[in-house]
Amino acid sequence: MTVTQKSWGKTPAGEEVRFLTLKNSTGFRAQISTYGASLTALEILLDGKKTDVVLGFDSLRGYLTDGTYSGATVGRVAGRISNAQFKISGQEFKLDRNEGRNHLHGGDKGFNSRNWEVRAINQDEHAPSVTLSLHSPDGSNGYPGNLLAETTFTLNKTALIISYRATTDQPTPLSMTAHPYFNLNGDGKPVNDHELKIFSAQCTALGSNLIPDGRIINISGTEADSMDFSPLGKTALDCFFILEKDNEKLVPAAVARGDDSGLEMEIHTSQPGMQFYTAEGIAPGTPGKYGQKYGPRSGFCIEPMGYPDAVNRPEFPSVILHPGETYNHSTEYRFRRVS
Repeated sequence: MTVTQKSWGKTPAGEEVRFLTLKNSTGFRAQISTYGASLTALEILLDGKKTDVVLGFDSLRGYLTDGTYSGATVGRVAGRISNAQFKISGQEFKLDRNEGRNHLHGGDKGFNSRNWEVRAINQDEHAPSVTLSLHSPDGSNGYPGNLLAETTFTLNKTALIISYRATTDQPTPLSMTAHPYFNLNGDGKPVNDHELKIFSAQCTALGSNLIPDGRIINISGTEADSMDFSPLGKTALDCFFILEKDNEKLVPAAVARGDDSGLEMEIHTSQPGMQFYTAEGIAPGTPGKYGQKYGPRSGFCIEPMGYPDAVNRPEFPSVILHPGETYNHSTEYRFRRVS
C-alpha cells in the first residue's frame, strides 16, 4: 500500500483525527494529519540519504496547542485583513480579530484548526495522493457563503504537489496556502546559512502591522533583490513577493538550498505571489520532532497565495470567488541534491 492511514487521537470536540502516510516508488514519504489538513513530515530520499525537511510535532497534541500554523492548510484567506472587515457589492462583513485589530490566516477557527475529512485516496505507486475536504459554513468567522474546499497532496517522483479546489454559493474571499516550516538540513537549527533565490522583482510596500499600503515596490538592484542566491542571514523577513503570472500555469517562485544537506528545493506555483517568512514567531525551546528544540529561524515559510488584504485594496488582483466559479491552484515542491 502506498497510502496508509490510522487514528491519531481526537480533537477537544471529540472528532477523530486521521493520520495518513504517502510513500512513492522513489522512497519519498509525506505524512498528513486531517487536523488542519497539515503536512507533518516530508522525508526526501536522494543518493541514499534521508532528510525530513519540515518542522512539526510527534503527536496530535502539539498541533492542537500550536499557534504558528505549523504545516497547516490556511484559509479562508491567508495573510492579514486590515481592521478585520471588508465589503462585497457595498455590503460590509466583519471578521473575528485574532491579531490586534486585524484578521490573520482565516481567524481563530480557520482551516488550520478544523478537522478535515478524507475524501479520496489514490494508491498509484508512482504518484500516490490523498484528498481532504472541508465544509466551511456561511458566516464562519464572519465570511459569507457556504464553501466546499479540498486540499490534495500528491507525491510525484521527486516532488510534492499541493493542490486546492473550492466552490461557493455566495461571493466570498478565498486565498488558500500551505504553511510548512522548511529546514532543508532537517535538524531544526537556525537556517541562517540556507541560501535562497526568489524569482521576483517586485514586492508590496508595508504600512502598519505588516499590512500592505497599496504600493508596489521595484526591488531590482536593491538590498531586497533576491534574484541571485544569498544566505538568509539573521535579518527578519515577512514580505509578499509578486510573481510573473501566466493564467493558471505553474511559474517558478523560489529556490532554496540547505547548507549542510546539499538539498535544493524549487517551488513552482499558479498563485500570483508568495509570502516569505523567516519564522521569528517560533518560541525558543519549542519541543519538536525527534527530540529537537525549535526557536526563531528554525525554519522558513514560503506561502504562495493571493495578495494580502486584497479585499480592501481594489488596486490588487481580486481574491473573490463567485458562485459558478471554481478556485483551482497548485504549488509544487521539487527536490534534488546539489552536493
